[in-house]
Amino acid sequence: MRHLRGKYGRRSFLVALVFILIMSMIGCSGSDKEEIAETADPQGIYTPGTYTGEAQGLHSTIKVEVTVDASKILSVKVLEQQDTEGVSDAVFDTIPQKVVEGQSLKVEVVSGASVSSEGLIEAIADALAKAGADIDELKNREPIKSAAKEAISKDTEVVVIGGGGAGLAAAVSAAENGAKVILIEKSPSLGGNTLRSGGEFNSYDPVRQPNVEMTKALTHELEEILAFDEQEFGDYADTLRTLKGQVEEYFKSGDTSKLFDSPELHAIHTYIGGKRTDLEGKEISGKFELVDTLTSNSYSTIEWLESHGVKFQDGIGTVLGALWPRTHHNVEPLGMGYINNMEKRATDLGAEIMLNTKATRLIVENGRVTGVTAEQSDGTPVTLMASKGVVMATGGFGANTEMVLEYNNYWPELDANILTTNTTNATGDGIVMGKEVGASLWGMGFIQLMPSGQPGTGALSGGVWGSAETQIFVNKEGKRYVNEYAERDVLAAAALEQTDQTFFIISDNTSLGNPDLNGKTGWGDNYQDLIKNKNIFVADTLEDLAEQMGVPVDTFVAEMKKYNTYVDNQFDPEFGKKNFGDKLETAPFFATPRTPSVHHTMGGLEINEKAQVLNTEGSPIEGLFAAGEVAGGVHAGNRLGGNAITDIFTFGRIAGASAAGN
Repeated sequence: MRHLRGKYGRRSFLVALVFILIMSMIGCSGSDKEEIAETADPQGIYTPGTYTGEAQGLHSTIKVEVTVDASKILSVKVLEQQDTEGVSDAVFDTIPQKVVEGQSLKVEVVSGASVSSEGLIEAIADALAKAGADIDELKNREPIKSAAKEAISKDTEVVVIGGGGAGLAAAVSAAENGAKVILIEKSPSLGGNTLRSGGEFNSYDPVRQPNVEMTKALTHELEEILAFDEQEFGDYADTLRTLKGQVEEYFKSGDTSKLFDSPELHAIHTYIGGKRTDLEGKEISGKFELVDTLTSNSYSTIEWLESHGVKFQDGIGTVLGALWPRTHHNVEPLGMGYINNMEKRATDLGAEIMLNTKATRLIVENGRVTGVTAEQSDGTPVTLMASKGVVMATGGFGANTEMVLEYNNYWPELDANILTTNTTNATGDGIVMGKEVGASLWGMGFIQLMPSGQPGTGALSGGVWGSAETQIFVNKEGKRYVNEYAERDVLAAAALEQTDQTFFIISDNTSLGNPDLNGKTGWGDNYQDLIKNKNIFVADTLEDLAEQMGVPVDTFVAEMKKYNTYVDNQFDPEFGKKNFGDKLETAPFFATPRTPSVHHTMGGLEINEKAQVLNTEGSPIEGLFAAGEVAGGVHAGNRLGGNAITDIFTFGRIAGASAAGN
């Protein structure tokens, strides 16, 4: 009291004393405090109590409870949220902790879940505003930083950089091959792009595919393959020759009711789907030894994943841009089934996982990569020495707009404001580190746009659609404009050519598998939240659906009827769609607004079939391996939908074994 009186003077002291006495006599409740909080000092001083706040997240309202004393945020509790399961878990685990520790709302969003992060921060701000806080000041206040700890130095045999699917596969593989493993991940949680992907895995399958019916349209495609000229297929000539023999044998067998597939057909599709020409007229196609390794090992990779607890559905479909019904669906939403099971297996095998640890530089001794330096989020320096090898699994650079625009040599124009489906951690760190030690970069100019990003966020989630053979794409004029079974770059280019680049994916009850509209989508989103937020439109008639979409009703209805005749005839005279599912005629009908966003960067560190990183002279860099989107050479100019998950786990497994010395 004497201190206050001396500082502010007698009159101010008496005013303050009266205020304190009144407040103590009121004994107000939390709700009363919310009403009188406007009298609190605006300079970051709070009216003590517990307050609730809410704000819109990605697909749901986020509600929080915040407790403060006169000068500090004491706790932040998340009361309610229904944002995408798995992808946003780290948001609700880490941001409340960071707000309390830093005493600030200037908090970094969680990689890959920026909308959920921003929604949570706004909900906390809403509660703190009721406590009388100056929200602008809190959002600009530098957080109280934890002091860096003593430098960490560790010796191991294999270091894996990156905790997505490729990194976890490498860690499991290296560990099961007898190596001591440390995996580092710069974000506060594992998963990377794998966690936020659809989790679709392409592979021929001798168990599941025979249960899929061979259609007239697919039979016609096999007949077209028999007319291909081997001389036009370069390194793939022998593969095509083998495939032709397989197709001829299939037709001669007399049993053509069951779906045909083979590693060779998958390889030819990957080659055709990836063969592209850049803006300078240079042609690119997938490195044969990598594509052959991918497709010939894909099914054994499925079996390997299953041996580690990953579960796949019995059905086979065709994910957007896959070109053939060989897409396997994980039982769990998104990539959760892969990440959860591979993390458990890695730790069971003794691998150490270090989160919030960003690699900064590869250590090279006598021409060999022997370790990595890193830094933890609190500034603690880390040095990890690897006696056997380092696996780079840091992903691509789809979230680094400057890098995308710098390297792009495929799209005539890319807007600097284009969104991405990627985690915000996909910034090309591993490519930069690899280049610094002499790695060759391969195919860097080819950026894949996903046609079906969510408007406003770029995310893959937040919508509903069926397998590629059942999809209809409709523009703002209510018309089809593309072969929905085509490659992703073809689909994205067609969307970009529309006057309004936002289009709709149309589905019906049958194509979505008779969904429970009170339940969740395959992405883990609540249907009712998607409907409420107009992320999807649902109607019992096509006319009503068109009204909600804002497209010409008569045009849209006529277009749907015309498409269904193409399904009947198994022939699309307008756009040449090569495979069809059932007609879309069963209510309710669904429309999901979509727009192109950056999805995959095909280029990266050049590798060989052993996942060794090559230098600019084409020789392996000793001790350095790479897998996943950080590596270049597999997908060439365009990646087939469903091939990324196959790639990261097939080559992640190979990279781990190679690094372990097997």
